[in-house]
Amino acid sequence: MKITQVGKYLFRYRAAIAAVFFLLMVPFAKPASSFIAHFFIAIGLALRLWAAGYIGAEARGHAFHATQRIRSGPYRLLKHPLYAGNFFLVLGVILIYNPSQWLGIAYVALFLLIYSAISSGEMDHLRGKPEIKVTYQIRNLRGEISTLIVMAVIYVIWYYLLAGT
Repeated sequence: MKITQVGKYLFRYRAAIAAVFFLLMVPFAKPASSFIAHFFIAIGLALRLWAAGYIGAEARGHAFHATQRIRSGPYRLLKHPLYAGNFFLVLGVILIYNPSQWLGIAYVALFLLIYSAISSGEMDHLRGKPEIKVTYQIRNLRGEISTLIVMAVIYVIWYYLLAGT
């Protein structure tokens, strides 16, 4: 099986994979708070909101649907700004949940492995598609409501664990 096929498969289940990894981390949490952790989360959210304003609902599905490559906003600077935003979110969550060092390193390594495959699958899908420039649209952020809800739940659980220590 080619890496692009693995990436297309993983793309479909990326939210479920993230949920499983998060739920597996909670029992090992030693909640902490640091400026850098919250900063990474803020950067991740900002990057996702910036990118989503350009890409819209196409990025929220369970398969690659894009009919063109966007070359505006953060897409001028990064091939995958949504994935970069996810990386900062994951890093920040790992830092505030503060599991053992080996688990934190394993999660970062797994994230990089999974998203490398997803990126490869997406690049394969976008190969030969025309490039376009689009403008930022607030209505494109509707799909990010789920990201904000997930982050709110993550913070509520973190606060509950922190208060219990």
